[in-house]
Amino acid sequence: MSIDINSSIPKFLQGGGKMGQIIYEKDWTSHSLGKPENWPMSLKISISNILKTAFPKFIYWGRDLICFYNDAFRPSLGKDGKHPSILGEKAEVAWPETWEIIKPLIDQVLKTGKPTWNKNQLIPIYRNGKMENVYWTFSYSALLADDENIKGVMVTCTETTEEILNLQRLEESEDLLKFAIDAAELGTWDYNPHTNRFNGNDRLKSWFGISTEDEIELTLATEAMVPRDRDRVTQAIKRALEGVNGGKYDITYSIENKKTHEIKIVRALGRAWFNGSGEAYRFNGTLHDVTEQEKSAEKLRMANQQIKNEKDRFKNIIHNAPVGIAIFKGEQCIVEMANPFILAILDKTSEELEGQPLYEVLPEIENGVSPLFEEVLKNRESVLGTELILPIKRKGKIVNAYFNFILHPLNKHSDDVLEVMFITNEVTDYVVARNILEENESQFKNLVLQSPIAMAILRGENLVIEMANNKLLNHFWKRSWDNVIGKRLIEVFPELEGQEYVGQITKVLRTGQTVQKQESKAIVVKDNETFEFYVDYIYLPLREVDGSISGVMLTVTDVTDQFLAKEKLVNFSKEMEELVKERTELLRKANDKLHQSVKKLEYANAELESFTYVSSHDLQEPLRKIQVYTSRILEQEQDNLSKTCKNYFEKISVSASRMRILIDDLLTFSLLEENQMEFEPTELNEVFNQVVENLSSRIENSGAKVSSSSLPKVQAIPFQMRQVFSNLLGNALKFSKENIPPVINISTETAKLTDLEGLSLNKNNAYHKIIIEDNGIGFEEEQAEKIFEVFKRLHDKSEYEGTGMGLSIVKKIILNHNGAIEATGTDGQGAIFTIYLPQ
Repeated sequence: MSIDINSSIPKFLQGGGKMGQIIYEKDWTSHSLGKPENWPMSLKISISNILKTAFPKFIYWGRDLICFYNDAFRPSLGKDGKHPSILGEKAEVAWPETWEIIKPLIDQVLKTGKPTWNKNQLIPIYRNGKMENVYWTFSYSALLADDENIKGVMVTCTETTEEILNLQRLEESEDLLKFAIDAAELGTWDYNPHTNRFNGNDRLKSWFGISTEDEIELTLATEAMVPRDRDRVTQAIKRALEGVNGGKYDITYSIENKKTHEIKIVRALGRAWFNGSGEAYRFNGTLHDVTEQEKSAEKLRMANQQIKNEKDRFKNIIHNAPVGIAIFKGEQCIVEMANPFILAILDKTSEELEGQPLYEVLPEIENGVSPLFEEVLKNRESVLGTELILPIKRKGKIVNAYFNFILHPLNKHSDDVLEVMFITNEVTDYVVARNILEENESQFKNLVLQSPIAMAILRGENLVIEMANNKLLNHFWKRSWDNVIGKRLIEVFPELEGQEYVGQITKVLRTGQTVQKQESKAIVVKDNETFEFYVDYIYLPLREVDGSISGVMLTVTDVTDQFLAKEKLVNFSKEMEELVKERTELLRKANDKLHQSVKKLEYANAELESFTYVSSHDLQEPLRKIQVYTSRILEQEQDNLSKTCKNYFEKISVSASRMRILIDDLLTFSLLEENQMEFEPTELNEVFNQVVENLSSRIENSGAKVSSSSLPKVQAIPFQMRQVFSNLLGNALKFSKENIPPVINISTETAKLTDLEGLSLNKNNAYHKIIIEDNGIGFEEEQAEKIFEVFKRLHDKSEYEGTGMGLSIVKKIILNHNGAIEATGTDGQGAIFTIYLPQ
């Protein structure tokens, strides 16, 4: 009976035959195991495996040794016996008549994990309404639970009762029947050990070269043997008369005709018979002339030896091959041979794999490789593939591995069962490394493309444009991406031929040294229109793993306004020299103010250059390499590293992660430019609820209480408002008192004129006043303004993690929204942050 795979039956019972249906239909509600869908995964897999095999199998599971079996086992239970009552029953209840026999075997497997093997074992069972003597050949092996501890026993068995009974009947009549058949045409002999009388038929006498009327003495029969065989045959006769091997006698030797000296090769087949006292009273048998057969056999042995030598040579080549090689046979993919390389790949021993159906030993790979084998079996043609992903169980854990392979039919022109050679090489490390590299390159490209600084990457001596972000394309180059991708720089900008830039970039490629220059004049031509810029630029070499330089990364900052302002200032100063006597004091004051403005401008420019350089190279590139190589060392050299080294690498990894967060915060801070914002009506209640939802796990783990009054609707950028609330609530949770649950309250009201005193706000506008108050560790009052500074930390990073950028980002967002923020607090008594936003 088959099971409809589209029904509601659990997946592991689908395709499980009649027993699968019986297991499904049994009421397990009150059973100790519970419903099948809640059974352990290891039990489900074991049951699924036995249901889908045609070999009789039985499972004992758990502390009570609960019984399960498949369709192939059911016939051994008889028509009127234990089926189906023992399904789900305890073993002791199911097998009371055999419990004393099987319990020690089960206990042995559960205790040691080593399998047992018994051949033709007599174990009587109750079936067909009575006790029956039943012979079994069976093996007990351990079953692992989900935690990889031994949880049950798998019984693989076959009933051999009929074979044993037939063998017993055959042995009773075999010797006399064989003698009667062979005596009609073979030489026969009969020897009485008590009387030392030896008799032989006429054919035997003719082989010995004596007359048929003569009696054969035992010494004559012995002397007829060629000397090289005489001692060997004498010893065989002695062993038979002593009862070795039940007195059976089977030996091949040569005899020489006394008259003609003809040499015959004969096979002696006989048996010694014993009385009740164990004494031999008769020894008889036949001699068969096997001269021709032996000569043919010798030729065959030589041929077989040659074949064996070739097979051994073939096996030796496979055994020592630097790739995984295995040979499979038939539709069940029986493993005939597997070399050490593939055993290492599959984490199996030759005993576990060879001689077994592939999918029984490695069920996890069936879905991946069975279609490939089916194609080879159907078409009898080779199948090749690359980077095939397969789940492989290694050290008790399923991992995905990648393989290049070829499946080749060995005997495709024969009618014999098809044999398939499987040759493979694992490429997991290569694929994983390539994926990591591609991911890192993608992250790097995204960083370049999203950077507010004009950036591009050029490759090779021809300076082919590999990447350019929108800032560079739109502001400087005046071209679309489709017009420059894959083209040479000089091809896109022929006007650069007479400028310094191509030579500088080539120098970076040649020397590997960074080139940096400020206020350089650049000319770009677009549709016969000339654009002039004054730029600060940095050219950085891009190195491969082997240290070679493959390209150049350039960053460009437009300082045209600053340069022109400075030039104008110089010209203005010259003009003012003529009036210096008349307006000395006024000029001095103006110059002082102007000097301060220039200083601020230069400082801002230097800060921007520093950020550009750090984010584009000094931070991102080394950080990426640190993370990649520390990860590789930890993965590949795990067993070779000392505990101290592992600790150092973990500290490196933590520091690299902290630096990644710092870079992200820096980029966030740099992108908060007013001219990039698009304001829209924003419900702060919705924004606040989203932030609370995102922080729900931290709130729940800390036991915090967060309350809020109705927040206003404002013109804002929603995601920046989320950043404001996320940073402020995150700080309140982070800087809470030890062992005291945080309490955070958010309230809102209309700001009064007195509230706006001291704030750089338009007093003619109305403002919302939003107050965020907590009961945390607070801060000293003199730190109220400093906490909004970039990288300002009031606590050591070992106490509280973070970059010191959070409140700087909050303040910049509020200022960009034409608002203001201020903080008040008392050390140990909590903090209050007040936000003012235009109504």
